[in-house]
Amino acid sequence: MFHILAGRARVGITIAVLIVPSPGTAADTRPPSHDFSNIAEYVKAFESPEHGAWQKPGDVVSLLQLWPGNVVADIGTGTGHFEPLLAKVVGASGRVLALDFEPQMVAYLKRRVKKEGLTNVTVQKVADNDPGLADGSVDRLLVVNTWHHLPQRARYAAAMNRALRPGGFVVVVDFTAESPKGPPAHARLSPATVIAELQAGGFSARPVAGSLPLQYVVIGQKQGASQGRPAPTARQRTLVDVIDANAGHARFTRGVNTQTVETLEKALAPTDDPELRALLYHDDPIVTRTAASVFAARGDRGLAVLREVAVDAALPANNRSVVDDVIWTANARQAAAAGAIRYVNPAPERGRAPRQPLGPATALDED
Repeated sequence: MFHILAGRARVGITIAVLIVPSPGTAADTRPPSHDFSNIAEYVKAFESPEHGAWQKPGDVVSLLQLWPGNVVADIGTGTGHFEPLLAKVVGASGRVLALDFEPQMVAYLKRRVKKEGLTNVTVQKVADNDPGLADGSVDRLLVVNTWHHLPQRARYAAAMNRALRPGGFVVVVDFTAESPKGPPAHARLSPATVIAELQAGGFSARPVAGSLPLQYVVIGQKQGASQGRPAPTARQRTLVDVIDANAGHARFTRGVNTQTVETLEKALAPTDDPELRALLYHDDPIVTRTAASVFAARGDRGLAVLREVAVDAALPANNRSVVDDVIWTANARQAAAAGAIRYVNPAPERGRAPRQPLGPATALDED
């Protein structure tokens, strides 16, 4: 049995280290459960600044590409390290389902949610072999430092797949082989194993590059066309009005130029990123292009992650080419600024596909 503070990093789960079976195998081996009687010990470890420095909750939540009104389930939520951020991003019209298997962790998190006034967070105890989610009830799933604890993971993946709405996806974060944190070596899973188990559950899965120093990220995309985003919020309608009011200034450039982009940037509040991202799904290509251009102008990967995470399967078909074009142009300008003689666009996927996303990326550990 490994020491929970080193290996769990947030999850309150009574099951212990597994000898990893092949995908779909029903059998698993469980040592005795951990002692969660001293919750304060776990809270101190999981909520410490040192833990946040390598866990990077903001970076993890950004991978989910949430917008207001979404429903996201955090499986193995533990002390609720991600809940305040998730609650903020989905807004009052969205919901966060904080799911865990350990009764004492669930009791603690219920007290925390009430104390912090997270009214859009629902805490629920679930079984270790079933997320307990209704079919087609959630837009995103988050599984951090938990996947290696689950028994019958291919079956669990299938249950998650059923719970997702079309176009939804799961983000699985777990420890690399080299990480000084995490479970013993024999209990760790490679990205290839996680991908195979998600695929056995019906997902299209692949690793994505990220900024986490001790963990890798695997995305599992539910197959099928998206049923669309939630109804626009009042804030989204306000931002669309800003775009529409300035679109005439750039009628020869499809409604977008430096002035229109800068005008929208000035109108944005620090909390508007989810609202801006939702505009990428708008049915007006000028709105989509202007929103995408703001992300690209920042050079912050906020736009490029859409393709990296494979969430563009949920984008309306005619919006994909718009987003591709903006990313391609931004990368071409970056290459030109760096003194490149010409911009080389390797292996196009849809006409002019983008290069690697803007910003730093950390290579995944090799299997």
